[in-house]
Amino acid sequence: RVLHNILPRLRSLRALSLSCYEIVELPNDLFIKLKLLRFLDISQTEIKRLPDSICGLYNLETLLLSSCYDLEELPLQMEKLINLRHLDISNTHLLKMPLHLSKLKSLQVLVGAKFLIGGLRMEDLGEVHNLYGSLSVVELQNVVDRREAVKAKMREKNHIDRLYLEWSGSSSADNSQTERDILDELRPHKNIKVVKITGYRGTNFPNWLADPLFLKLVKLSLRNCKNCYSLPALGQLPFLKFLSIRGMHGITEVTEEFYGSWSSKKPFNSLVELRFQDMPEWKQWDLLGSGEFPILEKLLIENCPELSLETVPIQLSSLKSFDVIGSPLVINFPLSILPTTLKRIKISDCQKLKLEQPTGEISMFLEELTLIKCDCIDDISPELLPRARKLWVQDWHNLTRFLIPTATET
Repeated sequence: RVLHNILPRLRSLRALSLSCYEIVELPNDLFIKLKLLRFLDISQTEIKRLPDSICGLYNLETLLLSSCYDLEELPLQMEKLINLRHLDISNTHLLKMPLHLSKLKSLQVLVGAKFLIGGLRMEDLGEVHNLYGSLSVVELQNVVDRREAVKAKMREKNHIDRLYLEWSGSSSADNSQTERDILDELRPHKNIKVVKITGYRGTNFPNWLADPLFLKLVKLSLRNCKNCYSLPALGQLPFLKFLSIRGMHGITEVTEEFYGSWSSKKPFNSLVELRFQDMPEWKQWDLLGSGEFPILEKLLIENCPELSLETVPIQLSSLKSFDVIGSPLVINFPLSILPTTLKRIKISDCQKLKLEQPTGEISMFLEELTLIKCDCIDDISPELLPRARKLWVQDWHNLTRFLIPTATET
């Protein structure tokens, strides 16, 4: 009733917010009589498409569409919004962008843009200078060479703080050097805070990924870059706090190159959380022994079947949480040498694992232990974890004795 009967009568309306309402669609003629509207907020609704009549709002200055997860497309004649200054399309994961954004001459702020390369050319991305917040560039396998990538003018986009680059389809490439050149030209401005690279098809990464001049970069994710056989010198990124490396099938060894060149600062001096996942060929993790990872609190190793704990840096001075999942080569878990800062351990799908009785202080400080599908363990005694508050045990087929301290939750 409000959409069909009441709103069309408010011809002098300047601002309208429908945010968070349970709206799936808007009447096609809703905006025909709202010519004076300057502010429109449809964020966090279930709308799938906008009515074409919205393109007749010549006075509209702000259009907010963030978190419209079902929104699939924008009207084809959006360029008619000649006074539109602020457009927020962040967190609209299904949105396709058929329009040439450069035609919106008054646009000053565009938040959350997602460029589908192929539907939109790199030139169109290069012509948009008012991008803010997050920027996604997908289907990058359609970029032919360095000259085409240059047209995106990525280094000029100084208001972008989150960049997502994605290649789709086959992981194979005709020329690895061309792939590296393309990624090299997609280097963001030094103001970048978050970078995620998915499906990159080159065999190694360009140098900018480990440039210590990225003083604001705090989060980096490398995912399904299956052809890469080495990792960049990420240890020299001065303020990196979160690092996720996943699906890197070509990595067999994490070498000293990973830590970067020598400097007065310790490698990974700001890193708080480190994740390695789905790396089927990874066998060796080389350590410098020079105080790397000085403040690392969380370490996750998941589905790295060829890696054994002997090469994992578990004696870290600040480590609080350690997860090891899907590592069949893990036979012994050395509780006695773990740091006393460690509060939480999760071990899952380690079929050959046996727990040694701790001889040091670790058992006195550990608060939470999770053990899942560890069939070689048949005995849990109170001496194992006298101070633990939580103990989670699941899918053990050979457990014969289970004695726990009275203060422990199970």
